[in-house]
Amino acid sequence: MKNILLVDDESKILKILKSSLSKQGYTVYTAANGQEARKKITEIPASLVFLDMKLPDASGLELLQEFIGLYTNKVYIMMTAFGNVDNAVSAMKAGAFDYMVKPVKLTELVVIIEKAFEWLGVREENKLLKEQLQQSEIFGGLVTSSAKMKNILNLVERVSTTEANILIQGESGTGKTKIAKMIHMLSDRKQAAFIPVNCAAIPESLLESELFGHEKGSFTGAVSSRKGKFEAANGGTIFLDEIGEISPAFQAKLLQVTQDKTFMRVGSDVLRTVDVRIICATNRDLKKLVEEGKFREDLYYRLNIVDITIPPLRERKEDIPLLVEKFLEKYRNKHQKNYKANRELLNYLIEYHWQGNVRELENAIERAVVLCNGDLLTIEDFPREIRAMKNEGIIDFEEDNVPLPEILDEIERKYILRALDESLGQHAKAARKLGISRQSLLYKMNKYFSENI
Repeated sequence: MKNILLVDDESKILKILKSSLSKQGYTVYTAANGQEARKKITEIPASLVFLDMKLPDASGLELLQEFIGLYTNKVYIMMTAFGNVDNAVSAMKAGAFDYMVKPVKLTELVVIIEKAFEWLGVREENKLLKEQLQQSEIFGGLVTSSAKMKNILNLVERVSTTEANILIQGESGTGKTKIAKMIHMLSDRKQAAFIPVNCAAIPESLLESELFGHEKGSFTGAVSSRKGKFEAANGGTIFLDEIGEISPAFQAKLLQVTQDKTFMRVGSDVLRTVDVRIICATNRDLKKLVEEGKFREDLYYRLNIVDITIPPLRERKEDIPLLVEKFLEKYRNKHQKNYKANRELLNYLIEYHWQGNVRELENAIERAVVLCNGDLLTIEDFPREIRAMKNEGIIDFEEDNVPLPEILDEIERKYILRALDESLGQHAKAARKLGISRQSLLYKMNKYFSENI
């Protein structure tokens, strides 16, 4: 993956750079003119191409314009003498990733190479995520690649065409409303209304009127008759969110409409009938509430003809990269910026516990795109609790009598493993991340991992 093609007519520069970069772990190929560059670029797997602005048989700008249309999966960096900076800027406009002014310092060269390969990695990951996003299950904004969620989607497809009442359970932010809307849109009722009601947001004294309606003069402020949510949903679907929050007194009134779809408006003795499908949702354990006597057992079984339980995000972590890409695409379109998340950031997001689930993830992404410099998101752009995870101790010792040297060794071993993983096994890069020399890293690797080699 770390293959480089250097195109320059100065053989001494090519020899020095090839030797220096090879020691840094890169595979380096060279070409001394345009003709040789055209031949090499078709034969070798170089992802990064350095082009000198002046060559014996061509200009670097001409080669860039030629190559960039033919080999779109590569990154191009121009090298120019000080007096040709204007030409290098022109090359940037033509699609070059960056440019360097000769003489080139090795430290600066390594930095720009790492930036280029990181950008390539991000681009490739984004490409793969977009492909996954297109291939994943997508309906009503819900995307997934996890087996648990795909089983739920299969269940949703099967029950959507029935008239069964459905109870959706899951933590806040898992997507219960999206599942309810999906059921409605896949049903024969999709042309009629989908009426959502947050039972927890309505005072108990007003809930009956809100759901069943009221007659004029039935209570103070009832200056006219008004239909309730059940009548508004006639022919369609009513979605009762946070159903676990309603009082036992109102549960008895709700039981009748779940049994025979009949009810009376507040202040009326006229029995009304509606054709409505009932979908309920809760983040509480209704079965436990039944056992505690806080929720009517008969109502529970009327609502729970089909039970759908949505797993929290921490139990389907494979969905996190897909969701991140989905939200980034939303803000790319909104802000006209090519937002990206690299592998290091995705690792942090995958390991975070996400108590607020998908909703919390989307809010965190929205904050990050607002605060990020440029278009590459970093962990520093995220809320404090997510940033804090980066600095948490990564070792949790259950025993209090573990000797300090063992604790320190284990912490050092874990950080070395993390650095090697993030550096794709490149010793020099991992050593730089750890702030130690390559020789020190090799010594520590031999100390901690020699038995596994």
